[in-house]
Amino acid sequence: MLAALDLEGLRAEWRRRWDQAPPQLRTRELLALALAYRIQTRQHGDLPGSMKRRIAELGRRFADDRDFRPTPGPDLKTGSSLIKEWRGVRHEVRVTSDGFSYRGERFGSLSEVAQHITGTKWNGRLFFGLTERRR
Repeated sequence: MLAALDLEGLRAEWRRRWDQAPPQLRTRELLALALAYRIQTRQHGDLPGSMKRRIAELGRRFADDRDFRPTPGPDLKTGSSLIKEWRGVRHEVRVTSDGFSYRGERFGSLSEVAQHITGTKWNGRLFFGLTERRR
């Protein structure tokens, strides 16, 4: 429905739905995104505050450094070690600023490390016990 509306149509739809003036956005695309987001939050609820803060922080980091690559998760800090015993062998992975280090090799994701260790595809967070298997 929104895809078929031009800028004035989107503004009219905003007024119809919320009985107030739409934001002063100058492009059709931005207003369509704002309208779609507002419709979705009314239907399904908004993001939790912690997620909004994380998104805002990532936005600031990307704005400051276009080459910024986020760490795999907020719970993995650079310098941390992940230890996994698998088939009787102890495996230690270090979290680096640009990925992971395992036995002197650099990996871009935990899944790559898990595949290197096991020889099969794994969800790295699941393999290292950072995520529980869904039931």
